[in-house]
Amino acid sequence: MIAIAFWPGYWGQLSRAPFALHAHGITATAWLILLTMQSWAITARKFAWHRASGLATFIVLPLFAAAGPLALQGMAVLWSTRADPFHSAYGSRLVIADMIAGPSVVILVVYAFLHRRRVEAHASAMLATALLVLPPIIGRLFPAVPGFPHGGWAGFAGFRLAFQLAEAITLIIALSLASRSRAARFGFVFAAAATAAQMIAFETIGTISIWDQWVTLLVGLPAAPMSLAAGAVAAALLIWAWKKVPTRSDDGLEAHPAV
Repeated sequence: MIAIAFWPGYWGQLSRAPFALHAHGITATAWLILLTMQSWAITARKFAWHRASGLATFIVLPLFAAAGPLALQGMAVLWSTRADPFHSAYGSRLVIADMIAGPSVVILVVYAFLHRRRVEAHASAMLATALLVLPPIIGRLFPAVPGFPHGGWAGFAGFRLAFQLAEAITLIIALSLASRSRAARFGFVFAAAATAAQMIAFETIGTISIWDQWVTLLVGLPAAPMSLAAGAVAAALLIWAWKKVPTRSDDGLEAHPAV
């Protein structure tokens, strides 16, 4: 789904994509691969592999966080310069949506680290990060469906309607998963709350002139300090969460063979 959804805007034009887009695309993909590896390893009882991929989070997540401001600024630049009709219509509104999604991923992983001895709480928080990737994927696929409405309330190329439908589907999935287990509730409820916040902010904050002024200001901010600060904060939070729980040689994993 990622390959299909992002082929026109990224994968199909890798040589022309700016550094910010590469940084975001590569680190986000790396995170999903790492998440898949962790899930497979614990299911297959490959505890050493699970630990190794877990420790790799200390590298991948800060890099993902550092790429976030670069992607936001790139979106802001495309909107402010009216680079194309899509970004002219939705650039500033997508900035607010991405500003919610990126930090939400970091918060979920920090929570997962804090509760890594509680299997369901840990697993749900980690897996909930993948839910936040669904809207930008599904939102790009809907307009390609024959007969999907374009124009009017559906917005340019149908993206406004596609965005809200994708967020609504993600919200339903998150709430459904949250209802299955009390121990796993926080991760999926948090993902649902972040999704709802994106839906609302896209239609409210993202449409007002004050927000447009802030996005214009974002264009002129120095990219490197923003990126370094975001990566450093993510790394510091992970280290704090890791040290918060006493470490044993087995991390409690062998006690939960059913995971």
